[in-house]
Amino acid sequence: MDNTTMEKLKKYKKHIMNSKFDIGFFFLIENLSKFIDLIDIDIYISENPAFVPENIYKIINLSGKFKMLNLRNIFITHSPKNQKVCFSYKDKNIIFNNDLLIKTESDILHYIILNASQFISLEIIHILLKSSALSYIMLNSKEFLEEATKKDTDINKLIYIYLTVITMNFGGNFNRAILFQKKDDTYVVLRALGSADEKEAHLIWEQLEKNNYSFKDIIKNFKQKAYFSSLEKRIKNFKLSKYTIFKYKLFKEFLDYDTATTIPASALPKKLVKELDIIGECAICSLKSENKDFGFILVDNRFNHKPISNEQLYILDYFSKQTTVLWENKLFIDTLKFEAQQDFLTGFYNRRSLDKFIESLTLSGKSKIGIVIIDIDFFKEINDTHGHDKGDEIIKTLSEIIFKNIRSEDKAFRFGGDEFLLILDDIDEINLFRIIRRINIEFREKTGASFSSGGIVCKNSQKIYKCIKIADKLLYNVKRTSKGQIKIK
Repeated sequence: MDNTTMEKLKKYKKHIMNSKFDIGFFFLIENLSKFIDLIDIDIYISENPAFVPENIYKIINLSGKFKMLNLRNIFITHSPKNQKVCFSYKDKNIIFNNDLLIKTESDILHYIILNASQFISLEIIHILLKSSALSYIMLNSKEFLEEATKKDTDINKLIYIYLTVITMNFGGNFNRAILFQKKDDTYVVLRALGSADEKEAHLIWEQLEKNNYSFKDIIKNFKQKAYFSSLEKRIKNFKLSKYTIFKYKLFKEFLDYDTATTIPASALPKKLVKELDIIGECAICSLKSENKDFGFILVDNRFNHKPISNEQLYILDYFSKQTTVLWENKLFIDTLKFEAQQDFLTGFYNRRSLDKFIESLTLSGKSKIGIVIIDIDFFKEINDTHGHDKGDEIIKTLSEIIFKNIRSEDKAFRFGGDEFLLILDDIDEINLFRIIRRINIEFREKTGASFSSGGIVCKNSQKIYKCIKIADKLLYNVKRTSKGQIKIK
């Protein structure tokens, strides 16, 4: 809009600022601008602002927001009846006279479809259908959020709901969805929804079509099970190491994107392409929050061979971001709940609470986290020689000694039958060694038994899984070479 035009519109400014088309017009023009470079607009407007139809103000407002709409000329007219808007695209002109300009937005859109070039009319209809589909999906997102935020929806069910909405026809309509969870620098297949082959895919589609299952029906019938699908059973625990990821630099770049995007099979690690039987392209979306990198979702249209549409990417991105927020929230809630999950004999937290605590600890941003794994020496022989009651007594004694020597903010877990994991807050290697040695000495004095242990101070909560593996390896080396010792890295 040049200075002359702006000067002519000065007295109409207040009305222009207060006018706005329905948001659907913004969506329509934004999508049309992908195909159309420029539409020239000439406006004949009454000299009296009070006599100007609001739709003229709306058109002027739109032209200031989209480069595609070029407000070429403003003509001031003395008679309100002579007001009109002329649109020019290539050799085709459309004129809105005053009678049309005082009608509804729906009337104006109907007029455009009937009088525009065939190309523009078809594009408008296509965009309207697309927007209707997106609107329908967004309405279904209400059901997604209602189910996902229920108290009895744990993380496992949340992921199932997420993968369902990504793959069902009322949602993303992808053929397959594979969720990789990040553990340290490794990505592991956590869950997957989809068919193992094309034959099974078509059988499932026929069944869904025949029974007309709704989203609510599918979620209502959810049951906790080992595998969500035959695809998951085949690829469960498939891993991508950090070395593989670093080797494929383009793939790593895609993992760093903050929106869903398509990626060609040629950019993926070869072992991933082979294991998942990927052909052509797939889409990928990282699951990241401000505090944590949960991993990524990989989806494709493997069996119907359709290209991935922009609408599918939009839906994938939308529900992935929703799921990331909900996942993080449920981890915090689980952290609060885990206090009630304790081992009956020792009073330590159990293995289930350990998994939840470690997952939430990755979000904490803490450093100097002491991790120690303790294993009672010759425990099987103690049970075989003196009976299980004696074994239980020794375990109970050890737990009492541990509780006496650690702080309230420290956590103790029963890792296995005679194996325990301690997580100590804000500690260095020297003090960690002193505490474990003090526990071992008292344990020997009171029971005559000993334990072996391996430990490490984790400097980054994001690497907690890796540090636990290191502590476990240190313990294994102690038990293999010299039982009863403490090894702190």
